[in-house]
Amino acid sequence: MLGLLEHSSLVGKDSSVHQAIRECCCRHADSEGFKNVFRWFPWLKNMSSSPEKYYLAHGASEVSKQQWLHHKHSLSAECILINGKYEASLSQLPDGVLGMSLGEAQAVFSNLLRKYDVGDQPLAFFNAVCSHDFGVVLYVPEDMQMNETLCIRHVCFPLSHDDRVIYSPKIVVIVGKRASCQIQISHHTERSSGVMESFSVVNGVTEIFVSEEAEVMLTMSPKYIHEERVSWSHSVTVEERGAYSVHYDLLADVHGVGWFDNNFSLVGDHAYGETLVSILSPKQTWMRNQMYHDAASTTSQQLIKSILYSGNFSFEGGIHISSRGMFSDAHQKHDTLLLGDQASVTTFPRLEILTDDVKASHGATVGPLDLQQIFYMRSRGMTYEEAQKKLVQGFLIMHPSLKFFPKLVAQQQQDENGRTSIDTM
Repeated sequence: MLGLLEHSSLVGKDSSVHQAIRECCCRHADSEGFKNVFRWFPWLKNMSSSPEKYYLAHGASEVSKQQWLHHKHSLSAECILINGKYEASLSQLPDGVLGMSLGEAQAVFSNLLRKYDVGDQPLAFFNAVCSHDFGVVLYVPEDMQMNETLCIRHVCFPLSHDDRVIYSPKIVVIVGKRASCQIQISHHTERSSGVMESFSVVNGVTEIFVSEEAEVMLTMSPKYIHEERVSWSHSVTVEERGAYSVHYDLLADVHGVGWFDNNFSLVGDHAYGETLVSILSPKQTWMRNQMYHDAASTTSQQLIKSILYSGNFSFEGGIHISSRGMFSDAHQKHDTLLLGDQASVTTFPRLEILTDDVKASHGATVGPLDLQQIFYMRSRGMTYEEAQKKLVQGFLIMHPSLKFFPKLVAQQQQDENGRTSIDTM
């Protein structure tokens, strides 16, 4: 089956790809922070020792493209990547938004594209070698206020029944000064591709650059089920008075193995960064957040809510305030409901503060549902199941800190007023 795989290349011994994965393994395979990741992602060590057994996917067949072209869920503003490759012909970008492949963007945005260190983000380092020029760079021009959500979709059309094909999507979004936008990034595997049970291995990267006074709200919605293994590295840079919020929506179809490695760099005075995570009963998922305050009067919030009936979730969250981060304000909170005997959760908060006059805090709670609340709701006529469902829904509610996003709030209000005017005509 692998011999028939279209749009892929064999990983050669001592090739740049082999050297990169070997370096990742040498640096991290036995380290305390990564040993469980290497255990659940066996392809890392296997490729290092036997590279000739692995393939890199870079694009899809014309049949797959036509299949997606007639996809009934196509949206008015979307960017499509299939098997790691940007497909301009299948994408519909909002007017004014510039989209190009990574190869085309090198000459225009090379100073903004990140260089990864294997010691800091090893799988992002590996993706940089594997993705070649096939990923996408999107540019939102200065002063543009995008009035619709841009959906960026990575879709796997697996042509193999095993885990020897690596998919390496790379998505870069550059938001110009004073611009604002809402973005949704998703990943899923097409079940109609003929492979009933997918063993897809996906190693993705997202880079977001938020310019001065720009605003970005982003939702990440990856899906990984059965034997799928998804790793995704997310890097954000926020300049002066810029604001960024990312919400990891991991409430559905997360029954495979996932690892998410997130770096947020607040490099301009009064920059704001926020990460919201909601996760429900994953099979095995890790998340590592590193929030760097590297300018004065920067603010950040990390809010993580996990509900586990089964499975395991591990969260590591760091707050790093450099000597330039005076008057910064950083908070981190991880709350968990454990609702099953087969569920487990771990959390590792870390603080590094190199200046005075800052605020920094972290906290974590783990427990069951409040039995008194359930008793009260049942006394008002609810069944136990209904009361539990209501409490779970309420626990998961999270909203961005809207005071940091005045442009997006104004745009949303304008859209709502427009719809109201149409409804009353």
